[in-house]
Amino acid sequence: MSEEVEKDTGEDSKELEKNYIPGRPYSRLRRELSEEDLTNPAVQKLIISDIDKLEVRISDLEEFQVKFYETDKEKAVLEEKLKGHNSHEILYSFCLSAGSGLLGISSLFELGEKGWIFLVIGGILIIGGILSKFVKWN
Repeated sequence: MSEEVEKDTGEDSKELEKNYIPGRPYSRLRRELSEEDLTNPAVQKLIISDIDKLEVRISDLEEFQVKFYETDKEKAVLEEKLKGHNSHEILYSFCLSAGSGLLGISSLFELGEKGWIFLVIGGILIIGGILSKFVKWN
């Protein structure tokens, strides 16, 4: 009886083609070099060429690293300024709305009894809110 042999579909070669990056002619070469290979002038020139390319890439990346750190610092400073600005906006809005609310409530009471307290506190809150908007905090 003869056994059936499965037909080779070539799936293994498709897997290699997915990982293969064209434009890298030496990517499938064996990576180990013997002493005899290292004495070959052509191999030495290829290695020196690759070293030169890598040095150029390193210098480019060092520039990007410096720019990244500078930008990261600027970003952190701007975020802190924004947090302070937001807290001042909250203070401003709270003072104006609370002061306006107290001024509105003061009309429900007679000025001689408790109404004047609401007027004074509401006025102070409104003035404080306006001052918080225009005074720069350190």
